[in-house]
Amino acid sequence: MRDQNDIVSSWENSNTNPLVSIICTTFNHESFIGETLNGFLIQKTTFPFEIIVHDDASTDNTESVINDFAVKYPLIIKPILQKENQYSKKEVNIWSDFTFPKAQGKYIALCEGDDYWIDELKLQKQVDFLENNSEYVITWTDFYTKKEAELIPNDFNSTLPDIYTIDFNTIFKPYCTYTLTSVFKKDAVDPLDYKKFQYSKDNTLYALALCNGKGAFLNFQGAVYRWHSGGIYSLQTPFLQRYSSYLNLKEIFDNIPQSRTQNIKRVLETLLKASAFEALKLRKNKEFKNGKDHENAINEFLDKASLSLKMKYLWRYIKTNI
Repeated sequence: MRDQNDIVSSWENSNTNPLVSIICTTFNHESFIGETLNGFLIQKTTFPFEIIVHDDASTDNTESVINDFAVKYPLIIKPILQKENQYSKKEVNIWSDFTFPKAQGKYIALCEGDDYWIDELKLQKQVDFLENNSEYVITWTDFYTKKEAELIPNDFNSTLPDIYTIDFNTIFKPYCTYTLTSVFKKDAVDPLDYKKFQYSKDNTLYALALCNGKGAFLNFQGAVYRWHSGGIYSLQTPFLQRYSSYLNLKEIFDNIPQSRTQNIKRVLETLLKASAFEALKLRKNKEFKNGKDHENAINEFLDKASLSLKMKYLWRYIKTNI
């Protein structure tokens, strides 16, 4: 197994394209991006890879940290440095518009700039699996969640097999498909198809990939998911977390026939119920401002709920207005 210096040397003496494109999106991750990039660079592989880092016009020193790494590893690290924030533009999608088109690899690996990899053989293990199992197009691994200094493990090691096959019948049971561990075949996902979705998220990408093959959760701890107050997801209210996930999955269900399984139906029901009850909490706490999303969640839930659940909800609804 070659180390990173060997890979760099081989690139200098050949025109070999990278087999894997690591795509890292970042914004105001000055405190984290160095650890993220180091997690990529420690990877020991039998193949070359590239690191495409998209900084979305950070207002801290994230860009400076990226540039320092790019100067040291110019053949590996390829920055995309925005001067104007793109995430805030509704018509723009970072993956489909900027990073995916730049990827040269047969495979794409994803990891955001506040998460990081800890297993130096992570890429090798996932690529080996995909190379040797042609019916699979995407893989994920186990990970830790980091809250402040504490590393919190999942229970996947004891509840899932070494290789857990994921399709539309098993995805989200349990929820083990996190972006920071994903590696997939580039030709399994058309960026233009991804951009067609109004509520596109990582689950949209997974769904498009699963139309072309199976997924596999490889049961080893390859990365760390960092939970912090500045994270995009953690900044959202519980209502928005659940309702945005519901809208995303409903869009997948409506537009991808293969996704219309009983498993996905159950997840949709769970997310809609949770959204409606979170909206009720906002009303009770006087944080409900008659927002369109809150009303839509409540009305759709009541339209689809069983009579007993509807009565339970309406009773709580009445109590919040007494």
